[in-house]
Order: sequence, then structure tokens, then C-alpha cells
Amino acid sequence: MSLSTVDAFKHIRSDRCIELNDVQLRQLQRVLMDILDDICTICDENGILYELGGGSALGCYREHDFIAWDDDIDINMPRADYERFVPLFRERFGSRYWVHTPQDTPDHGLLLSRVVRKGTSVVTREDFYNREAGAFVDVFVIENTYDSPVLRRIHELGCMAYGFLVSCRKFYRDRKPLMELARSTGDAELIRKFRVKIRIGRLLAWRSLDALVRRGDRWNGRCRNECSRYVVIPTGRRLFRGELYRREELCETREYLYGGKLRRCPAAIERYLSRLYGSDFMTPPPPEQRERHVFFRPFDLGGLGLTDRES
Repeated sequence: MSLSTVDAFKHIRSDRCIELNDVQLRQLQRVLMDILDDICTICDENGILYELGGGSALGCYREHDFIAWDDDIDINMPRADYERFVPLFRERFGSRYWVHTPQDTPDHGLLLSRVVRKGTSVVTREDFYNREAGAFVDVFVIENTYDSPVLRRIHELGCMAYGFLVSCRKFYRDRKPLMELARSTGDAELIRKFRVKIRIGRLLAWRSLDALVRRGDRWNGRCRNECSRYVVIPTGRRLFRGELYRREELCETREYLYGGKLRRCPAAIERYLSRLYGSDFMTPPPPEQRERHVFFRPFDLGGLGLTDRES
């Protein structure tokens, strides 16, 4: 039995979840575009490399905008650029945003980072213990990895192990709301997966989640060779082996229109998208296969006045 729950969370349906209506979705997309504008301002002013990633890159290339049903923005950023970006962004926009990172955000529980808009409330399954849950852009770090196949394999095994252990440890911390969510779906297979991950997480309960996340992040970034032939996004949707690229494919970029503005995408964008979504990535999936995040109340976009605070 595979214990991956990533895809399950993107298709889960339950009466405990909020299904955004078209107006809420469009307004959320506008807020996310505003966040992206501020991220790009810092990157462009300071020569920091970024690129749209995942479904955002797909929307940029295929639609030149958000995919109609998409409810998040992902960006990729090389480790050296990311380490410059975080303090610069906090200094410039700290009054407007939180920047949650694996290294310095208590109870973050993720091996990726998030830029979160203050004054909003967008609660996902990651946020059961997060008091700073708002509209966010995910930042995935592009890591150097080793040219030696042996060292690269060791790097891969460690990244996979830490990713799995962090997930299980977080499942144990969040076990009560997660099991309530799983049971509300009536999906026996999903319930079994959740129970197994919670049991594994219980074995790790002696170690704090924050410490495990920090160790995992350090392991992901252990290769400091900025001239390595290969780079990888170990926290991406296809994990280490599925997101391994030659440096020039991912760390060189091209500009494409996205929501009326030029944004950067991987230079080898067709290869990148085919790795993530298959060779037919230009064909939109049928409605039942479309991915959406799971949101919970309260949903509030602040000044836009769109709320859903029913208990």
C-alpha cells in the first residue's frame, strides 16, 4: 500500500471542507497575484532568480494566466537565491507578510517555505496549529545535487527519508483533525493510510517536529556546489528522482506572459511540464481530475470583504 497522501488531499471532498465558489476563487487568485507582484519586485531589484513552478508554470505556458480552477501559486528558487530572498523580503514587506521557513518558523511542519499575506485567513490541512494561516505563495527550493551517481543516490535517499518522516511526524501531531477529516469522507483506503502514517509518527514523538524539519531542510541543501551539473527539487510533487534536472534546464529561465505581466519560467519548460504532468500537458484534464486544495473555515480575504466564517 502506497502511503503517499499528496494526491488524495488535492481531490478530497468532505462536508468539513469549503468548496470555493467562482467569486471566491477569482478573488483568491487576485490576492495571490498581488503576493507574486511583491515577490517579483524583490527578485527583480536584487537579481534573485525565481521561476513559476508546478501548476503555475503550466498555467503560464498553456493559458498565459491562472488555470481556471487553480487556487495557488508555486515558485521555484535556487538555494543561494532563496537565502538572499528571505531576509530582503522580510525587511521590505515584513509589515504585509509573514515568511514561514523550515529553519525559523515554529510549528511550520513543512520542508518548503511560504509567503503568507497578513490580514487574510486561508486555512489548509497544513494549518491546524498555525495561527498565521493566510493566502500564500509556496516557495520550493532548487537544490544542488552531486555529479557522482553514488553521492547523488545517498542525497536522494536522505531527502526521501526526511520527507517521509516529517510527513508522518506531522500526521501524528495533527492526528485528531486529520482522522476526523478522513472519516468524514467514508474512504476506507484513505482512513487506513492516515492510521498507518499516524502510527509511524507516534514512534517519532520523542523528537520535536521543528527539529526534524530543520534537519531535513539542512539535508536537502547539503550539496553546496553551485557548478554541479544537476539540480533537484526534493520537495516537489514528483520528489527527488522525478524532479532531477540538468542545471541549465531549471536554472536558466525565459519570460512568458502570466496574468498580463511577464514572469519567468524554466528554460526547458516543455520538458519540465512533461515530467510533472505527462506528455499531454497541453490538454486540460476532465473535471473529476482537476486538483484543488482543501480549505477550512474561516476563509477571509481581508479588505476584499469575502468571508466564510460559518461554524
